[in-house]
Amino acid sequence: MMNVADRIQNLRKTKGISQEQLADAIGVSRQAVSKWESEQCTPDLDKVILMSEYFDVTTDYILKGIEPVAGDGHVTVGDVLDKKILTEANGKRAKHILRYVLYGAAAVLAIDIISFILYVIFHGFPM
Repeated sequence: MMNVADRIQNLRKTKGISQEQLADAIGVSRQAVSKWESEQCTPDLDKVILMSEYFDVTTDYILKGIEPVAGDGHVTVGDVLDKKILTEANGKRAKHILRYVLYGAAAVLAIDIISFILYVIFHGFPM
């Protein structure tokens, strides 16, 4: 049965990197990685999170050895948004639409300001 130290070492070796390279990637010393892998100490939670992102695994896997559950076909709204709606092409369209909406809002604001200035010039400041 693997422990945290074994999982860190296994992930590192599977990725084919040295302790020094892992240390540089997550902002610790090589000695810290060595101590983690030899069970002299355990990494802080923030370092576990960085390692999970670096190795593309869950924090549960690093800490408890829990493998991610394979997809059961269940699709969430977030999955649909990520795969169908938030595509690169749609992102460009959304930026263009947002740009024109902001231009329109700026134009309406400019008209309001000009109208107010003209009102003040001809009728005085409202009391």
